[in-house]
Amino acid sequence: MFVQFTHDSPLLGQAVSAVPDISLDIEKLDASPTIPLRVIFRAHSGPFDEFEAGLAHDSTVAEFDILADEQDQRLYCVLAAETMPCAELYSVSIELQGVVVDATRNASGWTMGMLFPDRDAFGSFRRACEEADLTVTVESIHSGQVDWTNDDADLTPAQREILSRAVEVGYFDIPRETTLRGLGDEVGVSGQAASERLRRGMETLVRDTLSDQVGDDQ
Repeated sequence: MFVQFTHDSPLLGQAVSAVPDISLDIEKLDASPTIPLRVIFRAHSGPFDEFEAGLAHDSTVAEFDILADEQDQRLYCVLAAETMPCAELYSVSIELQGVVVDATRNASGWTMGMLFPDRDAFGSFRRACEEADLTVTVESIHSGQVDWTNDDADLTPAQREILSRAVEVGYFDIPRETTLRGLGDEVGVSGQAASERLRRGMETLVRDTLSDQVGDDQ
């Protein structure tokens, strides 16, 4: 099942508040025995110098690096502070076989789209968030199984191509085997174009293949 929801994790909140118009597209989340949580994201709509000053003073950030500097966007790697509950919640999501499909951060907070095996798995994840004092607000739930090869889905050829390549190169794996930029390279577009194409394709696929849509009744 696919769930789209918002939550109020403070991660990156101080940095974002330094530049209220900035938008962050999360490309990769992962962790290791020595790194509680690493977040790789693309920032749009600077000024980036002010955003980086915010990162430097953000108590939720242990350290950060600039991975790429392009004309109107920058790619960052952030290590979350060990005290952040979202690091443990990421591990919980993996244990529950949750897959992060899409995640963004802006001044309004976090918006995420995730796949879970069933309602019970998402319910367990939501309870873990609440125990960590995070409020989860469900925007939509689409129950059922996603058929990535569904010929009846109203996907454009470009959307079908990027969804197929995303599966093949491990974009949906845990942890992810490639970034949005890497996925874009696979199909000959920029990371930003890959992100937009993937989101539109996912939305179309969910709407067309998961007919049993329910509201927030967890």
